[in-house]
Amino acid sequence: MLTNQQKGNNKMRTLTQSAQVNKLLKAKAKQLNLNVTGHSKNFSGGCSVTIKVLNGSDEALNQLKEYSYQFKYGKFDGMTDMYEVTNNRDDIPQTKYLFINDDRATVIMESFDQNIFRSEKKWLWFDNELRWYEWLKQIKQDYQTNWQDGLKQVMEGKVSKYKILNA
Repeated sequence: MLTNQQKGNNKMRTLTQSAQVNKLLKAKAKQLNLNVTGHSKNFSGGCSVTIKVLNGSDEALNQLKEYSYQFKYGKFDGMTDMYEVTNNRDDIPQTKYLFINDDRATVIMESFDQNIFRSEKKWLWFDNELRWYEWLKQIKQDYQTNWQDGLKQVMEGKVSKYKILNA
């Protein structure tokens, strides 16, 4: 079990299971050269961990997701409106809900325009209007593993087939 030293005195406190999962996933992300933020929450009936991936490769993100599955002790079944415990382990800390959010594109886009998602925009590809996530998907298809560099070039206005216009 992981512990943290409290500020101001030498007493040790035990981290909650969700806080331990958060700490382990952040350490793994660092190993994989991913820049992440994360937090854990404890609430009546469970706990959760949310990790936001800010930059790094697609391969590293997939490795982090694969590694993280062991820390989630079940899944929510929307058909029966029940949580099913399917992966309960006593040898590692676990959390009820675990979210790995890919925020890499958002970080890139907001670095060029902080208000990009706060106002109405037209997302154009060859003069065809798309939803922003379809537009991004097209960039990912065009640039494949280099999509982050491609997105930066698009945001810099260096690629004429992609445009963002104020609506």
